[in-house]
Amino acid sequence: MNAQNILDRFEELEAGRILGDLDSGEIKEWEKLSADPRCKSDLSLELAAAALESEYLGNDEAGLSKDLLGKLQEDMAGFVIPEEPKESEDNVIRPANWQTILAAPKTGWAIAALFALLLIAQSFIDKGPQEPKGLTTAEVEKPSAEERRDTLISRASDLVKSDFGGLESYGEMSGTVVWSDELQEGYMSLTNLAANNPSTHQYQLWIVDPTRDENPVDGGVFDIPSGDGTTIIPIRNPLAITDPKAFVITLEQPGGVVVSKQEVVVALAKAS
Repeated sequence: MNAQNILDRFEELEAGRILGDLDSGEIKEWEKLSADPRCKSDLSLELAAAALESEYLGNDEAGLSKDLLGKLQEDMAGFVIPEEPKESEDNVIRPANWQTILAAPKTGWAIAALFALLLIAQSFIDKGPQEPKGLTTAEVEKPSAEERRDTLISRASDLVKSDFGGLESYGEMSGTVVWSDELQEGYMSLTNLAANNPSTHQYQLWIVDPTRDENPVDGGVFDIPSGDGTTIIPIRNPLAITDPKAFVITLEQPGGVVVSKQEVVVALAKAS
């Protein structure tokens, strides 16, 4: 291998080293060539890559001082140049092609500069949309069912509120239901309702609205976790409700049913 071939090979390996894509064999080859006095490396490629990155990130994002940023942008001039319009295109308005990578005297370094640009662009694609700065996870979380219920109570002008009464073996339970025809939104607040096993049975709400249908409208299937306390359940009605007369909770098979046989009626709330 003559001196020029050795230098060309070193430049290729040097470019790969800066980009971080050398395998173990290539690293050993680079270490061997870097000890050769004919193979000298400088900071041109590092400066070019950093300058390209500063173009994408901007001074604030890159965290660079103004002096260093200016130096990097000056060095980048050796690798990029604005596109000049042809004489025949003087009267043609074209989208700006901000910069064109030039063929540097050293082919390996020119290719490496191009790869540096592509890697920077790819990093932005991989990151995807970023969460706005200053917002924590808690601040972007959806409000709880209790918070949504309280909001409904405060802003609904046609709010209907009724109390649940437990039936038969569910006599210890109590609760309330709030509903707005205008907003088509409602919530149940249930206390002392026995926890269910979702694999065997689930609770299901039915809304009695004679103007809608002779059969009660499905208000959603729900579970009650174990432990004492009150559970807030959002009403999930697939059909519009215009005049609810009563809300009925039954115990059904997992996933609920289309029409309830009302074999186990848990609680009833009549609209006032």
